[in-house]
Amino acid sequence: REGLARLDFIQNMEYKFVELLSCNFIASPEDVIRAHICFRYNTLKSRLALVQARLGDVEQLVKVKNPSLLLQLNKAAPSRPAMK
Repeated sequence: REGLARLDFIQNMEYKFVELLSCNFIASPEDVIRAHICFRYNTLKSRLALVQARLGDVEQLVKVKNPSLLLQLNKAAPSRPAMK
């Protein structure tokens, strides 16, 4: 039974328990799990790079259009270093 698991969803009624759903699981090999983790990590890493690039573009636009607003935003959020 090693590598097997079961997940039960049970609803507690006033006088009885009702089994709503049962799912049986089999453990995946370690290399498959590692591949899934690497894929998710790389996907999030590339998404973060895109969002940071977009934030940099917006910051440059604010810097050109309203420099005083950029200074106020940088003072309000000191945890993020200012873009150059």
